[in-house]
Amino acid sequence: MSQQSPEALALELDAARAKLRLWREVEPAYQKQFEDVLAPLESAALELKAKLVLCFDHACKQKELTRAERELASELVQQLGQETLAAIVLDGTPADCDVDRLKAVYLKHSGSDFDAEVADELAEIQAHAVTLALAVPAEPDPGPDLAAQLAAVRRELLAVEEHFAARFHFDPDQDIDPAELMEDLAAEIEDAEEYIGELEFELTQFVDMQQVKAWLKAMKKQLDANKRRDGRA
Repeated sequence: MSQQSPEALALELDAARAKLRLWREVEPAYQKQFEDVLAPLESAALELKAKLVLCFDHACKQKELTRAERELASELVQQLGQETLAAIVLDGTPADCDVDRLKAVYLKHSGSDFDAEVADELAEIQAHAVTLALAVPAEPDPGPDLAAQLAAVRRELLAVEEHFAARFHFDPDQDIDPAELMEDLAAEIEDAEEYIGELEFELTQFVDMQQVKAWLKAMKKQLDANKRRDGRA
């Protein structure tokens, strides 16, 4: 492999240092917006989903629903219950809801113990968190060797990116561009607000079992249509 020229190394070093400076500027702003705006919205959405799980569980006991409707409601308990518990237990998203009750409802409908399901994944997450906590970001080498300085800055960049990905639940294999983070966060906030509106509407359907029946019928029709499209794909 041919050695890079000092000029090429200098250009790469400047680019790496610029990206590191951008990370140091963006991360505090991202964290503040995340904690002040997105995190409360995510918690609110989880609490609404938890209520929805319990509503579907209650609906499964109602004689007004047909067997097929109760089966669909039970499937939704399993799906929404698993999603809600994963966000609370694995992602650590705070939510004011009865987690033990959610686990019991999930077990009743799925026949599976949630804690047993995620034991290995949870252990892996905890081990990774310990590793990150113990990691000390490398300081750039102040010496004159351009290649050594570039390697040091790249190590520090990698440490910053890994810590950010773990802190905010990004896919560790995802390439994160700090220049796009605030725009992406604004889109996430908008999505979360819209999702909360949808959940609030869905909860209003449970005031009347006839509304629940109509909603489940529409949902079943949509699910069947999705399956047909998947089958043709």
